[in-house]
Amino acid sequence: MAKGLKNFVVAFVVSSVIIGIAAVIVMNSISDVLYGSFSKRDSEIAEILNGGGEETSENGSDVPTDNALITKDGESFTVLIVMTDYRPDVYDDYMPSDLSSVKDEVGFLKGGFRKWGANNICICKCSKETGQFVFVPVSPLTKVFTPSGYETLYEVYFDYGYDYFEDKLTAMTGLTIDRHAVINCTEVSSFVAALGAVWATVPCEIYSDGAEYVSTTVATAEKVKDSSAGYTRFLEACTDYIGPSSMGLLLFNDYSNGVDDELTITATYCEGIFANFAKFPSDSLAAFWPNIAGCLKDTDIDGEFLNDHLSLIGAYDISIAKVINVPGLFKSAATNGTAVFEPDAVRTVDTLSAYR
Repeated sequence: MAKGLKNFVVAFVVSSVIIGIAAVIVMNSISDVLYGSFSKRDSEIAEILNGGGEETSENGSDVPTDNALITKDGESFTVLIVMTDYRPDVYDDYMPSDLSSVKDEVGFLKGGFRKWGANNICICKCSKETGQFVFVPVSPLTKVFTPSGYETLYEVYFDYGYDYFEDKLTAMTGLTIDRHAVINCTEVSSFVAALGAVWATVPCEIYSDGAEYVSTTVATAEKVKDSSAGYTRFLEACTDYIGPSSMGLLLFNDYSNGVDDELTITATYCEGIFANFAKFPSDSLAAFWPNIAGCLKDTDIDGEFLNDHLSLIGAYDISIAKVINVPGLFKSAATNGTAVFEPDAVRTVDTLSAYR
């Protein structure tokens, strides 16, 4: 009995010593980890307070330390640029704005009319917070829900007017539009005559018969080869200043890469417009604006807005321009098999959240 008690006491003492030693080792390890973590955090805080490293905006996006816009006068702004494909000089079968004149006795619309709509759409954001000019080209084939069911943005502009059209873009992207400029394609030549030719890329040769614009891709090569069709080369593949021929470039939809190339042209053309605005002396842009506005179908940009943002507009440079495409998928519409674009609402808002 006594021997057993003795053995128990010895085992208890030895175990206590071993556990104590282990506890000391563990506590020292935890202390080292915690001290190291807090020291690292202290170093990071000190670095930020002392101006080291890159800044981070509230939404988590990196803000370059050489942000050229943050010190400029004026607030961040967002402009929506739209070009329609309305060409009454070429087509005389457009559906009139006054639909009452084309309804039958029952009240249904008569068929056979050509529709026109928003052919090129681009949201342009000057973000002082991120130090960037962001260009978001939006496909006119983007499908949105309307009181009449699903329609494309191309159709929405004609069917519901500009205000509803803008509301749909804001809901889709989360970006609030401050100002807008809408131009009919037939006025593009006058626009570039006033503003100046725009630097743009033409990814392939474009042929035209005066109404249609095609390329030598497999789908349309026969049209170009047929001499009786009257197609001549309208634009050659190049990267150059594009002047009066800009309308054909923007209307063209026969690229080998399809809609991707169309969106690239829309965005880079808008980049070229901002580059031309940046060349204006700061004391003359607002005064010259009426000459440019006279070419537009609709705009709420005025001299006061330009004066308030002259410093930011003058700071535009291609090095701080960024193009962001709306996430989503192109699918065939169930009704007629034509392509429509279905945006990914969650990813779109998340992608553009840094620029609100």
